[in-house]
Amino acid sequence: MSGMAVAPLRVEIYSLYGDARPAEPASATLRGSLPVRAVQQCPPVAAGSGLGWYVYPPADVALRWDGHDTEWSLLHENEPAGWRSLAGGYDGTLPQAPAQLADLPERFRDGLDIFDRYGGTMPFIDADPRAPHTIEMVTGVVARTSPGWCLLGRGVPNWPAQRGLQLYEGVVETDWYTSFLPTILRLTEPGHVVRLYRNIPLMCLQPVHRSTLAATRQAELVTGQGIAEWPDDLWADLVALRRRRQDPQIRGSYRREQVRRLRERADYEPVGVEETDPSDR
Repeated sequence: MSGMAVAPLRVEIYSLYGDARPAEPASATLRGSLPVRAVQQCPPVAAGSGLGWYVYPPADVALRWDGHDTEWSLLHENEPAGWRSLAGGYDGTLPQAPAQLADLPERFRDGLDIFDRYGGTMPFIDADPRAPHTIEMVTGVVARTSPGWCLLGRGVPNWPAQRGLQLYEGVVETDWYTSFLPTILRLTEPGHVVRLYRNIPLMCLQPVHRSTLAATRQAELVTGQGIAEWPDDLWADLVALRRRRQDPQIRGSYRREQVRRLRERADYEPVGVEETDPSDR
């Protein structure tokens, strides 16, 4: 597998809704909300925050689970405009969807039968009749990736979790699966109103190569309980790194070592990598 050629990554993200906020690259600083210290002195946090692309809901909506059934509503001036039940597997749709389908160019019209089961309009939200607090929201996003590449859909990295809401993670093989990306939500607190906004990312899509998935399933896991079971070289590496980091005269050692190693790579391009840590000055 080590000799397998990996296709360059190309990601296409489209939406059914012309008025939806488009997907955009994830922000390494969480749009400026990540603490400055984390951005300056913890490259792993910034790298994790900036990996992937944000996906947004197509509308401002509210969800509420009473312990038995779930309701949803559009938001008007930040308040629910009218609760609608999702009991019995009912499919909720957005009011702007029919008009968007009606405005389609003629070349797309022979495929509109795919929406027949939703009453001739685009799907948006439904609840599992067997577990009514489990919701599938169709954000309208369809993604396509280069051969061999998949997309991991997950909550926004390092974004504070919203009370009463869990987002299930899943890997979709988007190099062949060109359908609605599933967004599965779980309401965890009966009676609590969860609000989702079209300008706040709901999900992050992160690239995963299929070879990584296969390698993970076949990987040999080695563990050691207690230092006495560690390999000598691993212990030596840890001691050397910790001594450098605990030296009060040395700060930002991770970033400096990261830059040094990048420079050794033949394909190194210093894009988005600070040459020095502000804390070193």
